[in-house]
Amino acid sequence: MACTEGEGNHHAFNAFTGDVICKICCDDKEVFLDGPSFASWWFDIIRYMATAIPLLTAFPILVSIASNSCKYPPLGASSAPEAYEAKTIATKHITNVKQEELENDKKGTQASDSISLFKHIVNSDMPESERSIERLTKEAQVLLLAGTESVARTLSYISYFILSNPSLRFRLEKELETPMSRYPEVIPTWVELEKVPILQAIIKESLRHSYGSMHRLPRCSPDVPIQYKQWTIPAGAPVGMSSYFMHTDPLVYENPFEFNPERWLGGVDPVMNRNWVPFSRGSRNCLGQNLAYAEMYLTLALLFRPNGPKLELFETDESDVLAPSWLPRNTTEAGY
Repeated sequence: MACTEGEGNHHAFNAFTGDVICKICCDDKEVFLDGPSFASWWFDIIRYMATAIPLLTAFPILVSIASNSCKYPPLGASSAPEAYEAKTIATKHITNVKQEELENDKKGTQASDSISLFKHIVNSDMPESERSIERLTKEAQVLLLAGTESVARTLSYISYFILSNPSLRFRLEKELETPMSRYPEVIPTWVELEKVPILQAIIKESLRHSYGSMHRLPRCSPDVPIQYKQWTIPAGAPVGMSSYFMHTDPLVYENPFEFNPERWLGGVDPVMNRNWVPFSRGSRNCLGQNLAYAEMYLTLALLFRPNGPKLELFETDESDVLAPSWLPRNTTEAGY
């Protein structure tokens, strides 16, 4: 993986995860990895949206203003037409699927064999009001953006710590010898790669550090009060905890800010797993967590297999992965 000046490895990973989620949601052809500079404008969209989230959360009316106007780019974005690409991809696909559904109804024919998440929804028995183009487009935008950034950031984070630790890299390559021995003729499954102890430990430790969402995710018990130690929480009262504080609790994780995959090998304290919530928990947990796992296991196995790509760090230190990828920097973007 070679990144020129101004490109970071996160551009390449954003292009990869963007292609995957676009294929799943919209059956879209792969466009980002093959694009110039790994379609860096796609990374810019993610960065702009991330910087706008605090403002949009405080003033949700701005979401409606931005959604209903084609004159102004998303808050914080440049005026480039690419700023609307996520919405364009979603709207085009959903409109085409809707049109195909109408034509099939008229002709009495079956839908084509091609499949996508939103094609499945459009052709489902959900109420028509739930399948409007406007609503599905907004849902698609959320999925495209969320399905790109979170995994891409974690892959960047993992790659840095593997490449900056020769002994860890060597150990990972050794443990990948068996499952990757017949690649590319035989591609190992996610289930097979999960059995590689050090790979699983690296991913768990990286997810502990690389937060998908750091703000509190509120939950309510609608009907009955909750008893927590000496406190009674009334029914309907929202309660939330931040994954940041749960993942950095020094009573649970020794030296919590240290990247140490070894903590997940051998006898693991059950409290560590209790506090480990990168995808949240319960009925409102992350819908894409299995896809995220598959992407991470397969990508890392491919990149760090024996006789794999000769990757090395280039003008990169820990600050490049510890700081949020969307923060402005005065220095050249780091890469491999």
